Amino acid sequence: MGVLEFTIGIVLAYISVIVLVIGIIYKFYTWMRVPVPLKVPLTPGPTTYAGVAARLATEVFVFRSLWRGAKKLWMGGWIFHVLLLTTIIAHIINILFHDLWGAIGYFWYDLVGYTGIIFAGALAFLIVRRIVMPNVRYISHLSDYLILLLLISIVLLGDYVRFYSGVDVKQVSAFIYSLIYLRPVEPPSNIYFLLHMLLVEILMIYIPFSKVMHFIGIFLNPVKNQRNDARMRRKVNPWDFPVEIMSWEEYYEKFKDELEMIERGG
Repeated sequence: MGVLEFTIGIVLAYISVIVLVIGIIYKFYTWMRVPVPLKVPLTPGPTTYAGVAARLATEVFVFRSLWRGAKKLWMGGWIFHVLLLTTIIAHIINILFHDLWGAIGYFWYDLVGYTGIIFAGALAFLIVRRIVMPNVRYISHLSDYLILLLLISIVLLGDYVRFYSGVDVKQVSAFIYSLIYLRPVEPPSNIYFLLHMLLVEILMIYIPFSKVMHFIGIFLNPVKNQRNDARMRRKVNPWDFPVEIMSWEEYYEKFKDELEMIERGG
């Protein structure tokens, strides 16, 4: 096994998975500890937990708020996310359940490969949009461009590996299985496969430190995950200091002299 294969195929593979898992858990734990002292649901909002769940589902699966605000961005973003999910599912089948394609049909295997072109097109749209729209370009940072360029590089290189590199999918599957069971074997020595894998590992390491974590943050967003029931029940802020609540009679007895002085105009 060469140094390149060992470093990219084994060392960085384990490092990237560890950083990704620990990073996501740490980020989730950190966000869960952030105080939410006020009722701030986006109105009109649901008043029941079932309604909150339905609202989050529409945000996650159909990008409801984005559809209302920017339909062109919704189209590019929704297509990108659907194809990203399709690609992840296809990779899981390729790696862990490769024989399943025989039951599903190899037509779908080829079709998923061709969707990579549309995937790259959706990413290109998001990049161009950040460049040509002054208001979006103004709020964009270098990291916003880098993550899109990294993703489009992964997609295009993945398509090349699938159709032109000559990599044996079964060999890749056996290699990934060996990593899962902690008995790593030599990865395919194809340079394009190794480069594709390296870019994916860089993405996995970067995710916990990037805006990609919005896939967790959307569920912890108080304007979306709170019930709009402020008029139905009082929200008690658990982070407030204890406050003594007095009746009018108790208040009057405590400040009787001052109140009477005010009444006399003194």
